[in-house]
Amino acid sequence: MIKELFENISAGQDIRKSLIALKQELKQEEARIELLALLQGDFSLITELLNDPDPKVRKNAAMTLGRLDQDQHVPLLYQAYQREEQLFVKSEYLKAMANLDCSSCRTSLEKRLEELQQVSPAKEEEKHFREELAALRKLVDMGASHKKHRFQGYDDTWEIILSTGKKHQNITAKQLKDGKSAILKSGVRLITSRIKSVLEIRTYRELLFLLNSKQISGEPKEAARALAESNLLLLLEKAFQSEDDFYFRLSLHSPRSLEQRSAFTKKCAFALEQETGGRLKNSASDYEVEIRLMENRKGQFLPLIKLSGLEDERFSYRKHTVAASIRPEQAALIAMLAKQYMKENAQVLDPFCGVGTMLIERDRVCRAEYLYGVDIFGEAIIKARENAELAGREIYYINRDFSEFTHEYLFDEIITNMPDRGKRDKEAHDRIYQMLFDQAQELLKGQGRMFVYSNEKNYVKKQLRLHKQFTLLQEYGMDDKECYFLFIIEKK
Repeated sequence: MIKELFENISAGQDIRKSLIALKQELKQEEARIELLALLQGDFSLITELLNDPDPKVRKNAAMTLGRLDQDQHVPLLYQAYQREEQLFVKSEYLKAMANLDCSSCRTSLEKRLEELQQVSPAKEEEKHFREELAALRKLVDMGASHKKHRFQGYDDTWEIILSTGKKHQNITAKQLKDGKSAILKSGVRLITSRIKSVLEIRTYRELLFLLNSKQISGEPKEAARALAESNLLLLLEKAFQSEDDFYFRLSLHSPRSLEQRSAFTKKCAFALEQETGGRLKNSASDYEVEIRLMENRKGQFLPLIKLSGLEDERFSYRKHTVAASIRPEQAALIAMLAKQYMKENAQVLDPFCGVGTMLIERDRVCRAEYLYGVDIFGEAIIKARENAELAGREIYYINRDFSEFTHEYLFDEIITNMPDRGKRDKEAHDRIYQMLFDQAQELLKGQGRMFVYSNEKNYVKKQLRLHKQFTLLQEYGMDDKECYFLFIIEKK
């Protein structure tokens, strides 16, 4: 295939089509090696096409050179970029250079970036201008790490939202030590000057900052202008005690299609850069500020700000996870709801422990004497042991099928996040619940309790009917769709 495309281009046949196909083939290392062997160090067949009258030929020739991974082509590509008049092609030279060592023209790239950041393009040119600016910034930033700011505003007053699920927001609200708070549909709104105490609460998902603009327009440019005119920059300067430029990522939470959301965020992020005179710089990956736009039914947005420089150490022990791991704030919520039914200095068992999150969070709200975790998945047990070490807690983890687990003394409590059904059929999944109750009957003390988090309400209720020695003390719905439940069960 490579040889055929090479011969077509050499003969001047279907050059554009052949270049496009060649560019695709060069994604594979074997194809790159084959083409380099055919070229034998003479790249003029491709480099001369940078002067072709057809802009699409120039574009694909540039991308082909980039994928050949030859640094000597940087000057040629940059010269072609400088003389290129077709806006839709200019960014392609820069993208090709992204694979190469561009240190020889870094000064020129930086100067060009500075020039572009001062330009306000015509509406019809905005898309290609935005692409060129993004590619240019990527080149300038290559090999350099953006300065990361650390949060410094611990003694200041902030208006924040602690995001939670749509149930049990009151559990988080009750833990607030001061400030003015209100329960929202999916969280708690708070005005506080004691943000350090908030960072100790384990039952919220994220801490998000509110701006003084609570509703902004649903159009990209108008939304960007409203963000620039809000206290956004002042908030960042106050949070980081810095007047530097800040790198941000913009995300849109909306029922719009993925394509519509992507188009919106690109336009809005670009406009925000322009509106702030480059103080805010868009970066899809290396950012410290996430600007999150939450769309309401009227098509307007509530802007929320997440700062990566505000370190969340609540679950720092949780270095390892597996696909089935429960979110740590959900485990913490389960432990808080079950707290009144727990026993201090208890002997506690998790029969499907995964990486140990449920055991650690249970121990945080009510200190246990002994903690045991069992799981059939060996990788999870290895990860659980390291997590426990990071948590500073001795937990006995056993790699075994729970149906085969025995112990020399009985337990006060069982706490667990039941395995999802996955690829098991209904009968096999039902047997998992039967096995839990059968084993609990043998392993729990009299008046011992189970705290079972499950999305199979019917299976739990079936086993309660079959195992008369167990009684349901409490049942909590854990989400607004009534999918997940926490069952608190006592052995008679």
